[in-house]
Order: sequence, then structure tokens, then C-alpha cells
Amino acid sequence: MKIGCNTVAFRNYPLDLALDKIAAAGYEWVEVEANLKWCPHADPWEDDPIAFKEKVASYGFKGVSAIGSHRELVTQEQGARDIARALEWAREADVPIILTGEGRLAGGMAISEALAILKDRLAELAEVAERNQVYLAMEDHGAISLASLDGLPQILGLVDSEWIVVNFDTANIHRGDYVGTDRSGYEWKLGAPTSHDEVELLKRVVDKVRHLHFKDVVGRNAVVAGTGEINLKGCLRVLKDAGFTGVLSYETEGWEEADEAVQMITKSREWTINTLQELGIEIT
Repeated sequence: MKIGCNTVAFRNYPLDLALDKIAAAGYEWVEVEANLKWCPHADPWEDDPIAFKEKVASYGFKGVSAIGSHRELVTQEQGARDIARALEWAREADVPIILTGEGRLAGGMAISEALAILKDRLAELAEVAERNQVYLAMEDHGAISLASLDGLPQILGLVDSEWIVVNFDTANIHRGDYVGTDRSGYEWKLGAPTSHDEVELLKRVVDKVRHLHFKDVVGRNAVVAGTGEINLKGCLRVLKDAGFTGVLSYETEGWEEADEAVQMITKSREWTINTLQELGIEIT
């Protein structure tokens, strides 16, 4: 497995600072956020993809593991347009995966109605993903995928495409039932009583997992890996048994000042290396 870090840990700072701090902490892979007001470290509508690629390479990274571009796919056509653009941009920027979620349900909307809308939009996006040879990874991040252990598998079953895969967030299913981003801002519904077991969900979707948000939390808040409530070792054992060789991208919500964020990403990398070695998992 590979070890990476998400620039969202430094979301209140410029991209260059985030790349510098993550590289200095020893990470060889970086995930970059393109999440509007939440973390605008990349913008596929405005940024030059070649210049972006060259900027990341200048910090010594092996590559960008993914671009996080969470949008409202159920309730907003603009969300689907944003993801289509991100997939096209990622091809030019040499980014292998775009990460997103399904988003909110409109007031009073049944899950069956939402799934019908999502099916049509994912079918179109799967064609864009295949054409550009960039994976679209659905995350346990929205109102369907966090409502029950069946939500994310239901979403994956909507479209038969090898280009629709999973970015598994180890913490989201444990602590809440909604995280959303759009052009008006962002909204959290975390710490909800409907939270479920992260290892059980991972078992249900592991064959489609191509990228991980390797996150530990206490309640709503991200903490150093291995110090919180998430069964990260259990998740790693499931991934090992499935032959997963992708990136474990350490993630926080970026509430911390830069110095504290540096301590968190540094300690988390150390814990991850030690734990992978303990479990007999090769670091590549």
C-alpha cells in the first residue's frame, strides 16, 4: 500500500504551503482538494492542468493520488457538470481518480427517487470517465451512502462500469449521515445516532475500493491516526485480504492551525508505517 495525505489538512492556507508541509513530513503521495468554499486548492474550471501537474511534481511527490471534488449529484445538475469537467481536467493533469459523493436529498424526496436521478447522472459520468481513462470514486459521504450499510452498495449497483469505483472514508459512516458542499457553502450532519460500523461497510464494497481516506476521529473531530474511535487496523486487515495496493490518504477537516496540522500529519504517517509493518503489509 501507498501512504498519502490530503491537502485539506491545510485548507485555510494556499496550496503551495500545503504541498510544502506534506512533502516535508515525508509523504510521497498527495491528494488535492477541489471543494469550492470548503477547500479550493484546485479548480478544474480555471486552473491550467499542466501547470498544476508541474507544481505538484516540483515538491518531489510521486504523484497526485486523487482530486476531491464533492458535489450535489442528486439535487443539482451543476454538480454533474462539475464532475464531468473534473474528469476531463484530471486526464490532462495526470490524476487517476476524481472523488465525489451523491450529496443531499431534496426535502421530502424518497431514496428511490434519488437513486433514479443518480442512476442517470452516473451513467453519463461513467461514459466521461471511460473516455478520459479517469476513475470516478464514490465516497461514503452523502445522504444515501451514510444512511445505512446498504447505501453505498446500492449506489455502486446503479451503473455497470469499471470506471465507477469507491473512495472509502474510514470515519464518515461511523460518525454521521451527511456531509455536503456546493457553491453556497457546506453543511455537516455528523455525530448522528444512525452511525454504522466502518469495517462492515468496507467488507461490502472492498472489491471496488481504489482509494482511501485514512481518517481517525473522536466524535466529530479528526485526530492523529490510531488515537481515535475508528478501527483502522480492522480496515487495514480487510484491505490486505482483498489485495488493495492503492493510497491510504490521511485526512482531517483542516480546522487546525498549520503547526498543529503538521504535527498531526507527521504523527499519523509514523503510526501508519508502524502499523503496516506490524500487519505485514508492504509499503510501496
